[in-house]
Amino acid sequence: LRHACAGEEGNLCNEGEGLMGTSASSAGPGANVSFDPPWLNDIPVGGAGQVDGGASAPAEAPAEGVAPAERFRGARTSLGAFARNGDSGALARAAGHYSRKGMGGARNVAARMRTSTKAGAGLGSLLQATRERSDPQINQWMDALRATNPSAQTVIDAIVSRVLPEGGSVDEESAKDSMAQALSELMVLDPQVDLLTLQDAQIWTLMQLYLGHEACNRMYADIGQLFESARFDPAVVVQRTNEMRSFLKNAVAAQLDTLRQATPNPTRQQLESLL
Repeated sequence: LRHACAGEEGNLCNEGEGLMGTSASSAGPGANVSFDPPWLNDIPVGGAGQVDGGASAPAEAPAEGVAPAERFRGARTSLGAFARNGDSGALARAAGHYSRKGMGGARNVAARMRTSTKAGAGLGSLLQATRERSDPQINQWMDALRATNPSAQTVIDAIVSRVLPEGGSVDEESAKDSMAQALSELMVLDPQVDLLTLQDAQIWTLMQLYLGHEACNRMYADIGQLFESARFDPAVVVQRTNEMRSFLKNAVAAQLDTLRQATPNPTRQQLESLL
């Protein structure tokens, strides 16, 4: 998605554009299926001490139950209102309906997004290790990368590949895209930043950006198909998608700010739980 959207200067596409048109072939998950795909536990995630993949913590408990009929009806109705008039209240209601009925509750949403949280924790632990030079294998990888005098985009690609070395599933590709966008956005916020020597505050900002993208990707994959209706002008669709992404990123940032105060220097396992 990133490379398909890249322009002549290698800049990433505008927020939201990376997902446009990717869900047209699917109507989203339906009823009478498990909330939880069992293959999620098999996705390897790298990071500090986990360079060859493997879980950093006990497997997240799977989402429970079977999806009811018309599970996303309320969410789609509210999202449609938001798409028509940009009402942030309608977007908030859509998110609430999506979580409560569409996904069977917040605990189920968290379990369904465990690839996102594992990957986010892996990203955080990797960047802590590159700054502190605390892992010999990562030191070797980082030194080899720096020796090539890499561009910013090359560093971003290398970090993403280190955390998610395989890819292929929808969840892995989503996490990769969200990581790349979050890293690029961090560089926009601070053009002089060195992605391999981030300070704790910068890593927390990166986690906020990343998880906000993942929340938007998850909702868009499940109920975003209505944005692709011919009823909506493409420019409006991009605008609304960007607004939805910003709304969710702000909500995630507020929650993580609160959690950060209680656990300012989390271990990888703690960070995974927080995310």
